[in-house]
Formats: sequence, structure tokens, C-alpha cells
Amino acid sequence: MQDFIEKVINNFKEFFIGLEPGKRMGLIAVGIFVLISLVGVSIWASKTRFQVLYTDLNREDSKKIAVILEEKKIPYQTAQDGKTIKIPEDMVEIWRLQLATMGVSFSGTVGYEVFDKQSFGTTTFVQKVNRQRALEGELVKTIKYIRGVKRSRVHLSIPESSPFVSEKKPPSASVVLELQRGVTITPQEIKGIQSLVSSSIDGMRPEAVVILDARGKKLSENIGDAMTANTANRMALESKLNRKYESQVEEILQKVVGQGKVIAKVAVAMDFTESIAEETKYDQENTAVLSEVKNSQRINGSRPSPQGIPGARSNLPGETPQPGIPETRNNVDKNLTTKNYNVPKKVIRSKQPTAGIKNVSVAVMLDGKRVPVLDENGVAVVDEYGRTKTKYERWSEEDLANFSAIVASTIGINAKRGDQLTIKNMEFAQEDLAAIDAAMRERENRELLKNIMKYLAVGLTISLFFFLVVRPFIQWVTDNTVETVEDFLPKTLEELEKVQANQKLPGLEDALPQIEEKLNPEKIEGNMLREKLISLVEANPGKAAQIVHEMIHSTESNKEIA
Repeated sequence: MQDFIEKVINNFKEFFIGLEPGKRMGLIAVGIFVLISLVGVSIWASKTRFQVLYTDLNREDSKKIAVILEEKKIPYQTAQDGKTIKIPEDMVEIWRLQLATMGVSFSGTVGYEVFDKQSFGTTTFVQKVNRQRALEGELVKTIKYIRGVKRSRVHLSIPESSPFVSEKKPPSASVVLELQRGVTITPQEIKGIQSLVSSSIDGMRPEAVVILDARGKKLSENIGDAMTANTANRMALESKLNRKYESQVEEILQKVVGQGKVIAKVAVAMDFTESIAEETKYDQENTAVLSEVKNSQRINGSRPSPQGIPGARSNLPGETPQPGIPETRNNVDKNLTTKNYNVPKKVIRSKQPTAGIKNVSVAVMLDGKRVPVLDENGVAVVDEYGRTKTKYERWSEEDLANFSAIVASTIGINAKRGDQLTIKNMEFAQEDLAAIDAAMRERENRELLKNIMKYLAVGLTISLFFFLVVRPFIQWVTDNTVETVEDFLPKTLEELEKVQANQKLPGLEDALPQIEEKLNPEKIEGNMLREKLISLVEANPGKAAQIVHEMIHSTESNKEIA
């Protein structure tokens, strides 16, 4: 193996020494470039690759994690904004689990874990502060489960308890929400957060919870007055009913007039008067005797009647009494009957709903139809962009009447109640889409031309680099190698013997003919001459015959002279 390496080194030295100075510098430059490339690739391959451990952190959490990683001697990288921390990619999953096991909390979220480590001499004040911190931390953890909430902060204001009822103050809270990008929180979700926070603190009302977003915009409606809250709820109910009717009208008319060609506005006047009515009905036909009491009394009696003249004279002595009725009779015949009848009756107690509809006003605006423009032959006219030209055409009165009937049936229009329905046909403003399409088409063409020119420039650069640099260099090295090989090839048998004896022709030993040892040079030279003569005779037999003839005659003439 060592001999082979030395042989390769010696061959390369001889090859390098045989080059011209300019070609040597070129070969050295190419070698340095290849070496630098290999070193760069090796450094890149061996470089530690970092992957995101946590992102979108605040500065407190970022510092906390950085301190832990420094204590554990873990290499890390921090982004310029300080919100992202990266560690080697093979340690990301391990350290996420490690941080979770260590109980690391983010955004200062400390719940009831604050009571895990309590000293023996903790004062009552510290206990109250820790309890409030625990409540705030637990509320933050719970609010983060709501969809779209990235992080939150909760501040509680719990006043001191007082033995005097007049001095008691209700607790309050403030919540700051940071939402994820593109997420909008709904009023129902805001009320849900208010109810969540107020239900967690004893004595707190939902209107005492103020909710802000990350920009300081107030999201909650903190209405403390009951009447004001009732009014706001009534207005919200009317708005909700208006939107419901509007969507119903637009949905049913868009099927006929087209998408975006109808606008409906509904105003519902609601009556929130609460009324209670009671009605009693009797059934006179279906009566029944419930009880009957009869009392009969009959009396027959008589007594003497007084006689004489009324006054004092009849009482004077010596007066003769006047004749009269001897007796008086008093006969009584009395009958009393009491009957109690059970008459069926129906008692109806009714309560009108709290919210009733007084009247409904509906206004609907329709766009007309777009019909194609025809020429004299009845063929549609096309504009310069290849689109069919159209013109505006109004809906007929019959169509408008049908639309009115449809809308009235959809939302329940009642003329006796005072409802109003108005449908008008008006031309909507049309945007100039042709210019926009032309601008977009021109922009796309420019982008396409730009990409084509970019790729052509890249291809031309690569081609020029190949034809002007790579190809001449390869040809230059190849030509140099061919010339060097021709210089190295032996031109005589003596040089060939020296090459095989010294082994100084790198890589061409097997290609050269082997010369056997102990050869007769004269024999080899005679064989070579014979082969050359045979080839000449075969190539030109006539000339060869003439030469032999001249040689024979020349020999005969020489003999005659001698």
C-alpha cells in the first residue's frame, strides 16, 4: 500500500513538473478552490443545528428559561426580539419535558403552587397576598383554555372585610387579553369571561369585571344600573331581530335577482309592556243543584178584641160598653225554600309576553337585470376584452309585486298592525372591473417576463461560465496531458528499454510492448527491415519488380567491368 502511494506521489510530481508555469498556477488555484469547498461543506455538516424550543415569549419568561439553560450548560440562541429561544435540535423534546417536570410557569402564572413551599412563620398578610396571587394565577390558566387567547393577565381587587354592612365594598377585577393573530373575540365570549371571573370570587358581580385587549381597548360593557342594563338588552334584542329579518329577505331574493344585487333593511319596533289578564266564564246550561233547604211554618190563633169607644169615656164609671167584635183571629202559613246551584265556570289568567312586536318597517332596494347588447343581426356585441356587453334593464311592476308578496310572507307583514313594506328598483353603482382586469393582466405579464428574463440570465451565466471557464480549462489540461504523453513516449528501442528498466513512465507500463530479455538487436533490426520491405513490395509490386531488375542488371554490369 505504501509503495502504491509513493508511486502515485512520484507520478504526480513528474506530471506537475512537466507543466508550464501558467498551467501550474491554474492547477494550484483549482486545487485550493476544491479544498476550500470541501472544508466549507465539512464545517457546515458538523455545525450544530438549533431548533426552536419556545417562541412568542415575553422578556420575563425568556430570561427565566435562559438562566435555567445556563445553569445546565446547554447551548442556546436568543432572537433579537427576545421572544424566541433555540437549542440543539436533538435536545428540544428532552428539554421541553424537563422544563415541564421542573414546574416552570410562563407569564408569571403561579397558581396554588405558591402554597407548596411555606415557611413556618408566615404572617397573615403574606397568606392573604399569596391567596390573591393563587386566585389570579388559576384564573389566567383557565382563561388560556379559551380558543384564540394567547396569554392573559388578571388583577383582583378584594377589599378588607368589615363588620359594618354600610362599609362593605364589592370586589372587582380587571382582565387583559392578548389574542392570537387574526382572532376576534365575540361579545358572548366576553360575557363568558366576565361570568367566569365573577363566579370565582365571592360577592363579585359580572359588571365589576373590566376586560381590555392588548392595545388597551375596552371590550366589556360594564353597566351597573339595572334599568340601563335592561334597556341595553332590549336594544340588543331589537338589533338581533332586525339582522335576522334582513338576512331572511336578502337570502330569498338573492336566488332570483343575484348575489349582491339586493339590500334589505328592517326596523322592528318592540313593545316591552308586561300585562296580566284574568277572565271568568260561566256555563248556564249545565247547572246542577248543590243543596236545598225547606222551612214550613203554620200558626192558628185567636184572642178577645177590645170593645167600647176608644178614649177616656169608655173608662168612666157608669158608661155602657159599646158592642164590638167578640174576638180576633191570627192564622199564619209560612213556607221558605233555599236552593244552591253549582254553575260550571272557567277562570283564565293570561300574561302577555314581555317583548311583543308593535310594527315592522321593511325597505328593500333591488338592482336591475343585465341583459346582453345585440346588434342588427341579433348577435351579442363583444367588447375589446372579449366580454359580452350588457345593458341595464329594470324589473317589471309584476316582478316587484311578486317580490313584495314573497317578502311579506317571509317575515310576516301584518297590515292591521301597521307594518310597512317598500321595494324599489334602483341601479347599483358598478365598479370599473375592466380597468382592474387590464391592470392585473399587465402585472401578471410583467411578472412572467421578469421570471423569464431572470431564468434566461441564470442559464446564460451558467453557459458562459461553462464555455469560457470550464471548457477551456479542461481542454487546456487535456492538451497539456497529450503533449506531455507524446514527449514521454520512447522513440527508439534503446529508450524503450530504459523506460522499462527504470519504470519512469507513470501509468503507461502496461500499454507499451514488453521486450524479452537476451534479444539479438541485429536480428530484431533484420526482422524489422524484412517486414518493411514486404510491406513496400505489397504496396507497389511493379516498382518493386523494377528495382529488383535494376539491381540484377547493375550486378551483371559490375561483373563485366571487373
